[in-house]
Amino acid sequence: MAAILEDYRRWRALGEGGLPANPVGWLVATALRPWGRDPTAVDTPSDGVTRDFTLPHRRGDRPTIAPYPIPHRELHTVADPERISALADHVAAFGAGDSGPMVNSLSRFERRGDALFVRDPATATPWIARARGEIAHVHGTQGSMHVVADPKDVPEIIVRGWGERHPLAGRPIIGLPDSYLLLYAPRDEIDSEQVRRIIDRVVATAR
Repeated sequence: MAAILEDYRRWRALGEGGLPANPVGWLVATALRPWGRDPTAVDTPSDGVTRDFTLPHRRGDRPTIAPYPIPHRELHTVADPERISALADHVAAFGAGDSGPMVNSLSRFERRGDALFVRDPATATPWIARARGEIAHVHGTQGSMHVVADPKDVPEIIVRGWGERHPLAGRPIIGLPDSYLLLYAPRDEIDSEQVRRIIDRVVATAR
């Protein structure tokens, strides 16, 4: 019983995200764990085609990720609050105004906090359509974020160390697109610059 209570405590410490923050939510998250996939496994391109989107390698090791698929969060990493705010502002700016192609609305995946959406679902690419128009949202408690990337860009983002797939991405029972990625929280301005580049690319390929 003590081990169960400690596991529940660790899960609650990750914060809210997608499931009720109560024992029922914990039970669902626990039941989903066997469905998880290797989040860093990719089929790297071998066709010799020059890609129009490239990234440098992220310095250092990947962050440690919590073992629960929901919420999908880093452990031990929290970006500077000003850096998190700047990242959220960068995403939200794409949805500013009343008539642009993007709009900010409540995240359908996190079920709390804003996310960026394609305003007209009919204009969305297939991977964004599978996400019901949602493009990206920032996790305000730590600075990591989820994005729905162009499938062709997934190997570049993962292999270069900037993120990983959600462990339940592509699982039909869950409804997450296969290219639903976690981008790691930026540790400094060098990281922030590259994360902004990925965000810009995700937005540019969403329609």
